[in-house]
Order: sequence, then C-alpha cells, then structure tokens
Amino acid sequence: MNFKYYKSKSLILFIIILSIVYSQLSKELDQLLPTDSTFREIWKYVDLFSTFSLLFLTLLFINEIGWKWKLFKWLVDIPNLNGRYEGTLESTYQTNGANTIKDCAIEITQTASKIKILSYYGDPETENQTSSGKSVSEEIYKEVDGFFIIYHIYLGEPNKLETHLNVHSGSSSMKYHPDEKKLIGNYYNDRTNKGKLEVTFKQKKLLSKLRRS
Repeated sequence: MNFKYYKSKSLILFIIILSIVYSQLSKELDQLLPTDSTFREIWKYVDLFSTFSLLFLTLLFINEIGWKWKLFKWLVDIPNLNGRYEGTLESTYQTNGANTIKDCAIEITQTASKIKILSYYGDPETENQTSSGKSVSEEIYKEVDGFFIIYHIYLGEPNKLETHLNVHSGSSSMKYHPDEKKLIGNYYNDRTNKGKLEVTFKQKKLLSKLRRS
C-alpha cells in the first residue's frame, strides 16, 4: 500500500487523530479482559487491538473499499474507474490505404493506491481478438480544470494467429469524462503507430477478453 493518491496534509492529520483515539481505545479494551484469561494471552500475542494494528486495519479498509465513498473524498480525491469500458480505437496503421479501426475493450482494477489496466483489441468485421495490452506503469493526474488524466505505459502482445504483429510497448493518455463515464485519449507505440481511442463504461464485471460472448 502506498499513499501517492492521498492528500498529504489530510492523511497526516487523520493518522494523528486516529492514533490518539486508538491508543485510548486499546487501553480500555485491555482493562476489560480478565487478568488471568487465556484470551488476554492470545490478544497480547497476536497484538490485534494495539494502536498500530487498529490504524493499519483502518487504512487498509479505506485503501480497498472506503475511498470509493463520498465520506472519504477529503482524504482521497480520485475517480472510481473500476470496471469494463468498450469502444473503438483508430490507428495510423494502414489497412487498404486507410487508418485501421479496431474494436477496443479496457478493463480497470483500482484501489486508492494503485490502478491496473488491461486492454483488448480486435477486428470489427471478423470479430476476432487480434491483440491485448497490460499496463506496466500507471498514473492518475488531476488537471487544474478538475478533470482526471490517466497515463499508462503498456506491453502489447498479439494473438498467435496474427503473424504480421509482434510484441511491442506503447503509452497512452486518457481523459475521464464522469458525466458520460467515458475515457477519451491518444496512444503511441514503438512501431511508430499512433492514434486515438474512445471507450464508454459498460459494467463492473471484468471479462479478460474482447468479446462478451
């Protein structure tokens, strides 16, 4: 767990206040246990209700679940992008003398501290998946206008049947439009192809493939 998407001042203040509260709570819980009980020995051995343990469990909850709630926006201010997005990608790679249009699906797994992006591409005519991409580096950046940009570097891998393609790396930037739940942006890869993509949120469930069927 890291804290790069947390607001630093809010996080420090939050930890200080929680430490004071949990320190007192831990003392009171300790006093409630019989001095000669087996549970007390187990408690002290596991150290489950120490100030550190309670603080860690709270931050873990916020990192995995709580950050999605409006209640914690003062602490973590990033959009919840979890889910599957579908749309199209237009590439400068030429097919019959024109830019190539591909179906595109992007699947995002996210917590308050990290984001992972998987992408799938295919031919809209044959409906075959031709390649996929896995992010190796990601960053969410908030612009001055309040919109968020998702930057990521990815490793692309073609399907075995696509002999004209090869493993490649690339990067993209996508702007998130919360009113439409869309990601719109551009990409570039080391095969000197570039282009634009636009995908719209479809569902929370991830499919790990291009097509639903």
